[in-house]
Amino acid sequence: MWFFWGNKCTALFLSIFSFLLYESQDNIYQQQVQQEPPAYDFIIIGAGSAGCVVANRLSEISEWNVLLLEAGREEPEAADIPGFVVDIEKTDIDWNYKTQPEPSACLLEKGCVWPRGKVMGGSSTLNFMLYVRASPDDYDHWQESGNLGWSYRDVLPYFKKSEDNHDQDILNANPMYHQTGGYLSVERFPYTTPDAKIILQGLQEFGFKNIDINAESQLGAMHLQTTSYNGSRGSTNKAFLRPIRGKRSNLFIKTRTFVTRILIDRRTKTAIGVEYTDTVTGQSRTVMAKKEVIVSAGAINSPKLLMLSGIGPSYELQKHGIHVIQNLAVGHNLQDHVTVKGIPCQVRDRSTICPQRLDDLNYYLSTHRGPYSTTGVSAMTAFFKTRYETSPIAPDLQLQFVADANNVVYYKQFFIWPTLLKPKSKGFVKLNDTDPIWGAPVIQARYFTADLDMKVMLEGVRISLGLFNTPAFRQNNFKLNETPLPACAAFQFNTEAYWICAIRQYTQTLYHPAGTCKMGPNEDPEAVVDPTLRVRGIKNLRVIDASVMPDIVRGNTNAPVIMIAEKASDMVKGYWYKHKYAW
Repeated sequence: MWFFWGNKCTALFLSIFSFLLYESQDNIYQQQVQQEPPAYDFIIIGAGSAGCVVANRLSEISEWNVLLLEAGREEPEAADIPGFVVDIEKTDIDWNYKTQPEPSACLLEKGCVWPRGKVMGGSSTLNFMLYVRASPDDYDHWQESGNLGWSYRDVLPYFKKSEDNHDQDILNANPMYHQTGGYLSVERFPYTTPDAKIILQGLQEFGFKNIDINAESQLGAMHLQTTSYNGSRGSTNKAFLRPIRGKRSNLFIKTRTFVTRILIDRRTKTAIGVEYTDTVTGQSRTVMAKKEVIVSAGAINSPKLLMLSGIGPSYELQKHGIHVIQNLAVGHNLQDHVTVKGIPCQVRDRSTICPQRLDDLNYYLSTHRGPYSTTGVSAMTAFFKTRYETSPIAPDLQLQFVADANNVVYYKQFFIWPTLLKPKSKGFVKLNDTDPIWGAPVIQARYFTADLDMKVMLEGVRISLGLFNTPAFRQNNFKLNETPLPACAAFQFNTEAYWICAIRQYTQTLYHPAGTCKMGPNEDPEAVVDPTLRVRGIKNLRVIDASVMPDIVRGNTNAPVIMIAEKASDMVKGYWYKHKYAW
């Protein structure tokens, strides 16, 4: 066992984490030398939640050469460990984005930090791994808005296509909604913390029915399933690419490649290739696409890349001296799930001395079990309706639980996060004014600019406070920390004015930006892509990621993005199959 104490112990712990953070699969894949073709059939930009799926599915066609470009590096070993989920943020595998200062939210830090994955697997390598499909009502609304083929009935088979569900109770209870055999492992973490069990009991006592929120109804509480396997993260890189890398000679993957522009033939308005820079050597290169360029860079970087390539609002492109090829509302319609980190629940001190944490980490590395095999209280959730929600079947708020520490298991209190699922407020993404190519995009979240969003959040706060009256919370001495938050100390605690202050000062993203390359019918002036995800007015160019969502879904977005990638891959195959055999 470990016999280090104090600073020596902490230093050792940090050195182990640092080693795991920079230990990756780079050396394995760099040894695999492939003969590159003069041009590729498909070029996919971004190896994130969507891009890894699309690369897998398109490379199933052996006659197609597929190139996948990723700005980040290979997925590090530290990302595999659920207990390190907070620690890997703000490292080199994170784009480290931050929203612009605004008067309505994110006041404390003059903008909200928005972690985004810059790594193989993208944000599926940074997220909390929660497997949530959202409400059937979300997809039916997409269809009703003119996006034919995107109803819940249409998308359910694609959720199931990916899924390899390891929970027999879930499979037995809801066989219509789940299956085994897909690339994406879905399970529950093998370890459940005592506090997480108490929270679930409290939710049930409060009136939330314990259900499978990925089946018939989303209204209720659940010990969530996760995109993990045997207590280890299952990013889309790990699930969809690692099983096939080195086995499909038609799949080419390049890391540390920063795409600067999509090449578009201005005469025919056809995407023909991309320009990228190798960030290790500094060398720039052009590669050509015979069939399509597919942008899967995410809700922030996909609109940025389209604008750099001449596709976007004409006034924005002209401001930067970019030739306008297609005037579209790129970067508009930005939506995100927003919450407040302001409802602290005091518990018995869960922090522990460094040697115990080292023992727990050592145990995890040997067995994939124990405290590091979970994200703690975050595995519990509840979805519910406030009086403002008009849908008879869909929620507008979610309760989430997050530890108040740099470690999700060892802490002295946790926070209840009431989360806005259907925000009316919308923001936008623009190019960096001083360095549009290499600089971070300008992100205006515009949280709580719609009055209704604040009303829903305030009701969510009141409902959250009701948990402290449940027998489970009282008997286990879970107490509301009534010390006013420093930035709101001028207000009487637990008044409406106090909570409005807290919401505006201690705003927190749920890491779910979406909507900036909106999918829509021809008559929608905000639509960037059509229901087959082709960029309007440009041939052989698609966007496949969270940016195409016309309206953000009610829940964590990773599973829906994987579904979108599965469905879009079939659309691409179907189009080129018809094209091949057309007269």
